[in-house]
Parts: sequence; C-alpha cells; structure tokens
Amino acid sequence: MIMPCIWFLLAASWILWLFIYFRVRFFERTFPSLDSDTPTEDSDSGWPFISILVPARNEEQDVAASLAALIRQDYPHFEIIFVDDESTDRTQEIARHALADRPDGQVIAGQPRPSDRWVGKNWALVQGVEKARGDWLLFVDADIILHPSAVRKAMAVAREFHVDALSILPSLDCHSFWEKCVMPLFATLSVLVEPMDRANHPEKRGSRLAGAFLLIRRTAYEHVGGHRAIGDRIIEDMALAHNLKVHGHAIWLAYTKDLARTRMYDSFHDLWKGLSRLSFPMLRYSVALLLAAYAAAIVGTLAPWLVLVFGFVSFALGHAGGLPLAILGGLLCLFSRHALRRIFSVVKIPSHHAWLLPLAASLYCLAATYAAFCHFTGKGINWKQRMYHHA
Repeated sequence: MIMPCIWFLLAASWILWLFIYFRVRFFERTFPSLDSDTPTEDSDSGWPFISILVPARNEEQDVAASLAALIRQDYPHFEIIFVDDESTDRTQEIARHALADRPDGQVIAGQPRPSDRWVGKNWALVQGVEKARGDWLLFVDADIILHPSAVRKAMAVAREFHVDALSILPSLDCHSFWEKCVMPLFATLSVLVEPMDRANHPEKRGSRLAGAFLLIRRTAYEHVGGHRAIGDRIIEDMALAHNLKVHGHAIWLAYTKDLARTRMYDSFHDLWKGLSRLSFPMLRYSVALLLAAYAAAIVGTLAPWLVLVFGFVSFALGHAGGLPLAILGGLLCLFSRHALRRIFSVVKIPSHHAWLLPLAASLYCLAATYAAFCHFTGKGINWKQRMYHHA
C-alpha cells in the first residue's frame, strides 16, 4: 500500500515541477525587464511634472539613503513629498534634514487615521496626493534605493506604451540566512500564483502592480478612487491594479536588475511579520486555498526528498522497486533546482539555496496558518505596531 502512494506522490511532484519549469521559461521569454541600459526614447514634447510620494512609518534605518537616491534622479521636473505616518522613531527628523535644501521637497506630518480600518500607508498616500501638483504620481516605498535614471526610464516607457500606470518590481538584496531561504519562494509564487505577464495585456483578466515603485497618471488614479477606494486593503498595490484594469486603464509591470532595489527584511522577526501580513491575504483569506498551499508545499518541496530517502531505504532492505524510486527522486531534486535557476539569478542568490525550499515552504504555510488564526479569532494582523482586521 505504501509503495503505490509513494509512486503517486512522485508522479504528482514531477507534474508540478514540469509545470513550474515551463511557466518560468515562459516568464523569461515574455515578461519584460526594465534596466538602466534598456534603450528608451527621450520625450520630444517635454517631460510631464511628477509628484514623488514617499509614505513611511518607522523607517529611520533606510529613509536617508532612499531620499538621497530620489534627489539624485536625472528626471527634469519633479517634486518630493514625504509623508510620515505617525512614526515613533527619528524617521520624520531624518527626512526633514534630507530635504531641507530642496525647494521642491516637503515633509508632511501625517494625521491620525480616520478609523482603525484604514491601512496606514493608504491613508498617508491620500494625504500626500492632496498636496501633490504633478500630472503623474509616483509612489515609492521608503526602503527603496533607485538608480539615478529610474524615474526617467519609467516615464519614457509609460509614454511609449501609452499606459496609465507603470510599476517596477525591485531587485532584492538578501544577506541573512532566512532571506536567502524565503525570498526565492516569494519570487516563485509571484510567477505562479498571480501570473505577472497577464497584467500587461488589456484583454487578460490578470492585474498586478508593485507598490514599492508605482507610476500612475493622476487622472486615472482619481478615476478609480485612488487609495480612498482601497483604504482597508493591506495589499494595496494589487487592489489598485484590479481597480485600474476593471475600469479599462492600461497598466504595465516590469522587473529590474538595477533601477530599484530593496532589502525587505533584515531579521527573522521582521520576516515573520512580513510573511504573516502577506501570506493569508495572498490566499484571499480562504481556508481552501490555505489547504491547497499545504498540499503544494508537500508535493512540490517535500515529496522529492521523501521519495529519495524512501527509495534508498527500500533498496537497502532488498526491495527491487527502491532503486528506481531513489533515482527518480534524486533526479527530481536536481531538476527542481534547475527549474528555478532563473528565479535565483533574479533575486541574486546562489542556486544551491534551492535545497532550502522545503524549509521556506513550511515557514510560509506556518505564517499563513498563524495569520488565518489571527483573522478568524478577531485578533487581526500586526504590522508596523498596528492591528489590522479584514472584514
């Protein structure tokens, strides 16, 4: 009875990894990269004025470098509006110092949220947009470091493709063990769960933008209600992308090697909070999808190693079927690493970290389970020293 189950698990795992392999290869061929050396045409009719809005809460470690990179942009016409979301550290002080000599820069001390249902980032951006003068708005997270040509390249492509919103997925700086463990899984899920290439096709239903760097035409932003329409959404970029696509606005998503970079989590504590914040909402608060995530984790990351070990043990005990199981399980372990080779190059992590995928998948599922428990018990999701509840 055990042997047929092992063969079934092996077959299911091979099917899943073949799907992942071809999906990633398709992603490589069809999903665009926007980099500093990407050829773009300069505007003949003048560059539109851009309001760059930076919402921040307790970002004292990153805000100075982020604002310095914004100040160095080679784009000709822009302003910087920094909105401090009731930080309890030196974030606002550092921002004021960084923009002190900039007549086109201002720091706003954000007002308290209208209610606990408002997500802090969304409310901060609402306040920033009210002060903005630009025909285009650029939302940039306070931990993003931009290449000097990032804004100009983004605007050039937005105008070339005639889109109302353009977003760049930043490259990830990963230093700690846990970052190198989990970030490749996050990147893989981005390719599989919400296929990013569909966002760029008006006829397809998929929609996605990256809140870390999001350039949007002001008229389109106001047409869909902006962040007021999604005030309670934790994953606000996905919600805004959906609203834009539903209302017929063209959007464009690209990844980059060097135009924007960030280090998302610099400790296990922050990583766990980030996973808890994103995992269950990514699963649309669905228990069924949570169970599907567990099944995918077992079939995709644990099964190859279980089959390999079971095959060797069976062969050692004299069972003839053990050797082919061990061989196929070992080949699958190697193939899974090969299938994600491009993903690992994008996140700039050596591919041998693919052996950590079972640990990463287990951690993701545990964080999603914890977030589900907090959701259904009314505790809510803790982010930036605030509790958020989803209706």
